[in-house]
Amino acid sequence: MQKLLFHALSNCKSLPYERRVQFGIPEEYLDYLSTVDNTTIKPVGRDLYIYGLFEALSSTVNYTQHDEDPEYQPVFWLSVGHRSDRGNFFICCDKASELYGQVGEFYDSSPFLFVEDFARVGTGFADFCENVLAGKVY
Repeated sequence: MQKLLFHALSNCKSLPYERRVQFGIPEEYLDYLSTVDNTTIKPVGRDLYIYGLFEALSSTVNYTQHDEDPEYQPVFWLSVGHRSDRGNFFICCDKASELYGQVGEFYDSSPFLFVEDFARVGTGFADFCENVLAGKVY
């Protein structure tokens, strides 16, 4: 699965070896994907969605195609959900970044456009899910 996701997250470009070895999907998110397959989850009573594999890939590729600045090589991010129509959740998959494993919300934005818009909503994927269920992310 890592190879498939790497290809999608690199926007199908050939990246230098040193960039390729930095890519790693956090174990917490891989564990989640193995339990939900392609199903997108919508917690009851919330206008919020947590993606399964298909939607995560589709959404990530969509963001890289529309938001990526070709002169800028961002860290690897994977789209993991959204709330309403403007809050977008991404998990950092770049082991060289201090944000690795963290989930951030990009309001009306994406990390491929403005990484400085990152607002942490989870120190990891499990923490993000706990925050969603506790009503801290809405």
